[in-house]
Amino acid sequence: MRKPPSDATVNRDLSVVRHVLFWALDEGLIANNPFARLRMVRERRKKRAVLSVGDEIKLLLACATHLIAIIILALDTGMRKGELLRQLWEDIDFDRRLIFVTHSKTAEGEMRPIPMTQRVFDLLTAMRKPSGLVFLFRGKSLNRLKTAWAGAIRRSGINRLRFHDLRHTFNTRLLEAGVIADTRKALMGHSDGSDVHAGYSHVEVHLLRDAIAQLEAWRSAKLSAFTAGGEVTTLPTTTSTPNPTKESPNEQQP
Repeated sequence: MRKPPSDATVNRDLSVVRHVLFWALDEGLIANNPFARLRMVRERRKKRAVLSVGDEIKLLLACATHLIAIIILALDTGMRKGELLRQLWEDIDFDRRLIFVTHSKTAEGEMRPIPMTQRVFDLLTAMRKPSGLVFLFRGKSLNRLKTAWAGAIRRSGINRLRFHDLRHTFNTRLLEAGVIADTRKALMGHSDGSDVHAGYSHVEVHLLRDAIAQLEAWRSAKLSAFTAGGEVTTLPTTTSTPNPTKESPNEQQP
């Protein structure tokens, strides 16, 4: 039996139709918009997956080599997958330890700076190149991560997780670390209001640095508590030799 569409899907579809009808009204093609007063379906809030520090370790240990740095940046910067895969070396300031996100998902999105955590700085320094895309797979640009991501989740044994949940994990960790909403929005490239056309939040860089420092302190405390139980803590590096069980020689698209 076909699964019925979710409330969110229904709302998105209705919004598109309503928008088209408003355009037709503005162009004089119709006399009125029958969807003008349409009430959207009330969506039920769903629990979002958040990656614990313990599961983070399991995931990184199970990753194909080329995916490790991408996951770490997603967790420590909150960047979207598309932003990560289009990030250029020219937009990384190693002296100031800032990543400038210039390929935002939203059309109205401005460039935003994100301070690097120490582990992000170390990873990018080891990988550093003068120009071009930061993340490549066998010398070619990455368009998707589906195969490598699914394999890592399966091997790690953790609960099913979407790559986008890493961005939600970043925001949740900032919240738990005590970072205020405006600063979280600025780091993630969220609008500063409910209006989708509102300008992005402008927060001083030193406040962004403070937020990332709070994030690092939060993760360090969680990691210490996790390792106190004698769990595995040695993480692979992006320069380690690829494990053939993690990367198939015939895999053309990760």
